[in-house]
Amino acid sequence: MTGLPERLEAVLDVDTDARALELDGRWCAWGDLAAGARALDERLRAVGAPEGARVGVVMRNRPGVVGAVLGSLAGRYCVVSLSPVQPADALAKDVGDLDLVAVVADAADWESESLVTAARSAGVLGLSVPAYEPGTVTVVTGCALDAGEIAARALPGVAVSMLTSGTTGPPKRVPVGFRNLEASFAGAAHYESGRPWRARLRSGVAIVVAPILHTSGLFRLLLNLLEGRSVAMLERFTVDGLVRLVTSYDARVLALTPTSLRMVLDAGVDPAVFAGVRAVVCGTAPLRPEVARRFEDVYDVAVLVTYGATEFAGGIAGWTMKDWERHRDAKWGSVGRVHPGVGVRVRDPETGEPVPTGEVGRLDVRTPQSPDPDRWQETTDLARVDEDGFLWVVGRTDDVIIRGGFKVSAGAVAEVLKEHPSVRDAAVVGLPDQRLGEVPVAAVEVADGAAFDPAELETWARARLTPYQVPVRFVPLDALPRTPSMKVSQERLKALLASGS
Repeated sequence: MTGLPERLEAVLDVDTDARALELDGRWCAWGDLAAGARALDERLRAVGAPEGARVGVVMRNRPGVVGAVLGSLAGRYCVVSLSPVQPADALAKDVGDLDLVAVVADAADWESESLVTAARSAGVLGLSVPAYEPGTVTVVTGCALDAGEIAARALPGVAVSMLTSGTTGPPKRVPVGFRNLEASFAGAAHYESGRPWRARLRSGVAIVVAPILHTSGLFRLLLNLLEGRSVAMLERFTVDGLVRLVTSYDARVLALTPTSLRMVLDAGVDPAVFAGVRAVVCGTAPLRPEVARRFEDVYDVAVLVTYGATEFAGGIAGWTMKDWERHRDAKWGSVGRVHPGVGVRVRDPETGEPVPTGEVGRLDVRTPQSPDPDRWQETTDLARVDEDGFLWVVGRTDDVIIRGGFKVSAGAVAEVLKEHPSVRDAAVVGLPDQRLGEVPVAAVEVADGAAFDPAELETWARARLTPYQVPVRFVPLDALPRTPSMKVSQERLKALLASGS
């Protein structure tokens, strides 16, 4: 099978004048993306960057950044995803800590002096790309690393060091190899016609509204570009933006998060907008079955739920249209059928012993998409699998809050709050939210002699966390509820905060 870099290079050269990528109504051509990819490669080769060289990319949904990502992958460099929504000081710290050879960012990001200073201090090559002109790559800071340092800052075979939220701690990075990514694209083939791949451009326009910072958005963008589809994207999801794209182009399949799906329902979008849409693929977070059914009834569109994780380099289960037509009612609430070639097992969380088919336990996954395809990977999901291979995810075994598709570690947020001088102790739980699914709420024990100031705590949190990690509410308590072993009782705290007591 032709590798990912070779596929990218081939499809970029099919018709360089044809339109490839749209943002805010402005199109760039396949040739523009190809020029951006080549320009990045030339800059990196000029400093002696080897295969696998770590290239930090501030992952904004903008054509210039997309061109840089394509250039990194085509050149077999390693894309190290950097979050554009974290505080400027946190981004600067990443640049200094991640052993990068280069950092690529939108021109607007380079207006931050802290980013320029961090790149210069780290001695890395700083490259600027304009939002709408992928073919232009400008040097901001020169590379001051010697040949030995550059050679040591490489991860050969790794396509993306993907930023994700850990299940028991702060965000972590998961290495996704070229082979893993290629296997993931192959795993998606059962949704398609199954025809052998060849470099060609297709008619129609795919719509991408998820952030490419995360696996689902990047995977969907690359999958469509590799298949030769033009893509219209949003930098940030809005209902109005989605409506513009859906009414402007002829996409038959959309990919939405549960949060964006609920936002469409809450906005009361005219069903005529989705008249040409056949299906909505929905993943990244749990979707309540009744919400999916309501969307289907209002818009006459199939909702195809998928399940996966960054650690698996994409999806490992999901609904196809054929399964939806045959099993929609019988498999109510399922996240779909386990993909061909993927192994799953369900074990008792306490004993580790396998449970009978159909019973709930901790889910393990073995997939050719993962870095070690022969190893069983433990998840923190409680699940059951039926005799037909359909999977239900019914809960979690950890403290993760999924806020609109973004994972928030309750423990990591609490540790940040505990550093504030007015806080003696703190705990964070997820409470239900109609639009986002769950939101973090913080309870704090105030230190002796200190005053409780929720605005100050919010300011403290915003300076140290990404926006989606910041609690929506801060509640003072004389004492956090605890178990006999003196650990904070998450269940009792959640009930206490939910009741407003």
